Amino acid sequence: MPLVIGGGVVGIVLIGLLVFLGIHAFGGKNEPDSGPTNNQPTGGNPSEGGGENGQLGDATGQAKTATEKLQSNGFGCSDLFNTGQGAHRGCFKYNGAAKAEAVFQFQPDGTILGVRIESENNDNVNNAKVVFDQALQAIGNDAFGGDQVKKIQDAVSSGQKSQKVGSTWGEFQLDNEGDDLRLVGGKSGADSLDIPAKTFDTTEAQLVAALKTKKYVCTTSCTKQVGKFGSQRVYIYGSNGQGLKTVEMSASGDPKDVKVALPATVNDAFGTLKGGDAAALKSYIQAHMDGKSYANYVSGWRVEISTSNSDDYASTRINISYESFYF
Repeated sequence: MPLVIGGGVVGIVLIGLLVFLGIHAFGGKNEPDSGPTNNQPTGGNPSEGGGENGQLGDATGQAKTATEKLQSNGFGCSDLFNTGQGAHRGCFKYNGAAKAEAVFQFQPDGTILGVRIESENNDNVNNAKVVFDQALQAIGNDAFGGDQVKKIQDAVSSGQKSQKVGSTWGEFQLDNEGDDLRLVGGKSGADSLDIPAKTFDTTEAQLVAALKTKKYVCTTSCTKQVGKFGSQRVYIYGSNGQGLKTVEMSASGDPKDVKVALPATVNDAFGTLKGGDAAALKSYIQAHMDGKSYANYVSGWRVEISTSNSDDYASTRINISYESFYF
């Protein structure tokens, strides 16, 4: 039985990232904004070479063009892997209720093989559509062709919740659910690149046992009370007797309590985690616990830091998971 963090969540959801192209479409008004965003990229530094901690490897052709367009709109991009056989790249932007991602795989010559674009804004669906369209054009105008991008735009405008969209490039599946838009497509005749498996050496039972010694109560998740109304939690998932595939840490409650509880939770979890490049993951997370939201690829893992803050309540969730991608 997998452990689940937070009440009401059952099992593990491998989130596929959500990437927003972003002019200031993250606002809460009833109409999309048109001015540039003030948010900074939340992925790797485009000036750095390929590496373990959210950096970019080489790209040319379509992949290079798409990356540069996404970055120019405030996205941070990083490579899950980048080899002589091809690459898997994600460009992410998180900001409160607004999330977006543009994930794509490409050949060594830069030819894009498959793409996943997601855009969500719980405050304003109009802004979600604006960001989705920006991501679509950043990748599609060069990779698919402007006329094929228009087909997808028309499909979005039709308002159907789910439909297939054919094109001269390949076939797309479009899902248009309320404040969430999702497009997955693959180039005709192409297969998705295999994603290397990632697991920690530590098993679910080992981490649960360790957390219990630190006064966590472990049922569907391992939880410890924080202050008068808050909590710190660790959720883990792994196959029976095998290494963990997902680790999630969170803290919520009074902002002053969370400021202390969150790093303590991270230390409690990583105190037992072995293998899977745990040291690099911990280093990245500790460097990004600044009250902002992030998404990135780190050492072959997908790392998401989602933060929500107000004057009297704060909540941060840190999710480390195996990336999922198909078309």
